[in-house]
Order: sequence, then structure tokens, then C-alpha cells
Amino acid sequence: MSLGEVEMLCVHPFAAAARTCRERLFLSFEELVQALLVAKIKCDVFLDGSFLTRKPEPDDVDVIVSVEHGVFEALDGPQNDLLHEINNERRFRNLDGCALVAYPRDHERFGSAADLGNAGECYGVEHGQTWLKGYAVIRIWEVDVRNRLCR
Repeated sequence: MSLGEVEMLCVHPFAAAARTCRERLFLSFEELVQALLVAKIKCDVFLDGSFLTRKPEPDDVDVIVSVEHGVFEALDGPQNDLLHEINNERRFRNLDGCALVAYPRDHERFGSAADLGNAGECYGVEHGQTWLKGYAVIRIWEVDVRNRLCR
């Protein structure tokens, strides 16, 4: 899914105060995506929560930034700092986010609290664990030719 598609789904159908609230939340989400692009971190951003529902004025945008283990191991200092800022909610207002590593099955940390696979068990399910919810995924630095910039 693209940023434009998220905006069309989560902002444009709303009017008045609900639209203003959702525009503010979307701008925070867009700031996160832009920061990941500028930092050149190849990752997936999972978008979840009431922002994806018809709730007129959600409190925040729920996101998980998933970085594959091999990519994570190659990150430099500023890239690691950005992931820590996501986890500590210091930089991105209106986002309830965390950055996790997607460890391969044969890794000792697979299934640990820091592994995306562990978080994925509750993602897409509301707090009472009764209703399944959808979620959107935005691929950052996707290798698909359609998403590359041309000179």
C-alpha cells in the first residue's frame, strides 16, 4: 500500500472535525515514513488500530516498523537512533509505535519479545481479542520497479 492509498482510505472519507483530526494523525504517520526513507532503512511499516476504522477521531496511529535481521545488523548509528526514537515515542507525536526485528527461524532470538513474529500474534486483533481487524503494510525501499524514482 502507498502513502497516498492510506490517505485516501483513512482521511479523505471524513469531513469537518474528524477530517482535521485524521489529517493531523496522517501527517505524523507521513513524518515517520519520510524519516525512514531519508535514513534509507529497508523495512515494512504495519499500520493498525482505530485509524483504519470508521472511528471519527482516533487518538493515535498504531504502527510497527519491521526490519529484517540482516538489514538490522547492517544499520549505522543514526539509523539505530531513529528506531530507538520510534520505540521511545520521543520524536513522532500521535503515533503509538515500535520497531522490531524480524528474526529468521534458526536465530536464537526468534520468538522473543524483540521479534516481529511474537508481536504479530496480537496484531490485527482488537484489545478484547474478539474482533479481527485489518492492517495495512507500507514497504519502505521496496525493490519493485514500479516504486523506483527515475532520473
